[in-house]
Amino acid sequence: TDQAPFSIVMLNSVVRKTQRYLANNGLTSNIVDNFILTPITPVANQDPGTQCFISALNYFDGVLMHTQPVLPPDCLLVLDVYQRQTGSGAQFVWMSPAKGGLMSRIPGPYFGEWEWRNDAINFVGCSNSMDMRVRYEGRLPRIAKSAVLSNTTINIRDGEDALAMGLVAHYGFSRGAAQRAEAKAEWKENCDELVNRYVRKDQRIAYRPKGYAAGGGTIDGALSGDYR
Repeated sequence: TDQAPFSIVMLNSVVRKTQRYLANNGLTSNIVDNFILTPITPVANQDPGTQCFISALNYFDGVLMHTQPVLPPDCLLVLDVYQRQTGSGAQFVWMSPAKGGLMSRIPGPYFGEWEWRNDAINFVGCSNSMDMRVRYEGRLPRIAKSAVLSNTTINIRDGEDALAMGLVAHYGFSRGAAQRAEAKAEWKENCDELVNRYVRKDQRIAYRPKGYAAGGGTIDGALSGDYR
């Protein structure tokens, strides 16, 4: 029932669980792009061992904590980061994610790579005031206790069946119902169908790796005809 005190609590739990399952299987249901962090003031010193970070609470410049800029409150996971100098009006340039941790280097005029660590963007600072453009996976909005469910939208397209079965499984588990396993299996099947739709969409795009020809002929004998 919509009026039960536990209904909204359980529904929010099912929304979180469903979003996690879909994201872990390649379907991110709430991508937020073009969020600008500005200004990111210069690093406080030139020590190659200094690292900076921006979290949901603070910006650390290598010495001091600042209240701004910070990550948006709905940010679950940062996917891509771009940079430009503050006030330059220039295009943003993609920053590569670190492989095996951040490099130790003297800060220069621009940021280098970045690393997602401890729920924050970690990076080696630079000598200029900079902007970051961030693309991230956002948390779906929580449903308020006072919400009228008949007028509430949950941003999981075509996800009514999955959410309904998830709610049945959640309620059944709390009551020790024998049918909870069947409801959970139905929830998973509905989620997998949503994932499969997006997988099939991506499969429509033809990808072919670049071939490497030996002696100017066909690609190492792997292809015939006019492929070079």
